Amino acid sequence: FTTRRDHFSQDATTWSQAYFVNDTFYKPGGPVFLCVGGEGPALDGSVVVSSLHCNNAVEWLQETKALMFALEHRYYGCHNMSACPYGPGDAQPLRWLSSRQALADLATFHAHATAAFGLTAQNKWVSWGGSYPGMLAGWFRVTYPNLVHAAVASSAPVIAKLDMQEYNDVTAEAYALPSVGGSDACRANIADGHATIGAMLNTSSGRDALAKTFRLPSGRWLKSRANQRGFAGFGVANFPSQSNDPACTAPLCNIAKICEVMAANDTKTNVERLAVLRNGGAGARVAA
Repeated sequence: FTTRRDHFSQDATTWSQAYFVNDTFYKPGGPVFLCVGGEGPALDGSVVVSSLHCNNAVEWLQETKALMFALEHRYYGCHNMSACPYGPGDAQPLRWLSSRQALADLATFHAHATAAFGLTAQNKWVSWGGSYPGMLAGWFRVTYPNLVHAAVASSAPVIAKLDMQEYNDVTAEAYALPSVGGSDACRANIADGHATIGAMLNTSSGRDALAKTFRLPSGRWLKSRANQRGFAGFGVANFPSQSNDPACTAPLCNIAKICEVMAANDTKTNVERLAVLRNGGAGARVAA
């Protein structure tokens, strides 16, 4: 559908925003579920039939006789230049990328869908989203209460913070959950290993040992604060808490496989176990 590039100026430039529909179970007068797109890969048709983003909404379609839409977020689609808010000649192409503009896109889409699908006031709209799209889903309800009856905002931050450590606190707890292959020992060993690495970064001998164990360029390389952040700032290995897939088969691809290493009954230190994770399952080289 056609929407404006800038909803808050006299700029008349428009672009074509993509959306997806599932009307399989819809009965006239039923609710409307709107799955809000976010800052990720472009949506495709799976979003309204087997959704990673709004699967509760998909699962409830048959029961509720709802009509489901999913709307991509501006800029996170751009299937061609007509599907982008900006053009090759724009000096500041990102200036129309904001949650404020995205909310206005949702309101414009509401008007489009209402007309295109013959919706009435009887159709109660519910916005859905998780994380940043969850924030948008909630803000849509707050900003346009005349359009949205309810919002489902999963894992949606409500206070903006530069360094939201609480996210790491929550994802860390996943490694203590037996239901996904975690344990208290696994979580504790991951934390202990990172704390030890933090202390080792403060001494030349510690940096030398880390460089050898983790196959880094050198201890001198680790003296740089920027390189320290690159090495350990987001964890020294990949920890797929949010995207955990119990059925995955690749090495170290889920919590259970990671905890098999981190809580193993062996003679390795927790730092050496973390090195095994970082090296993709290969044995860590123990520093002398």
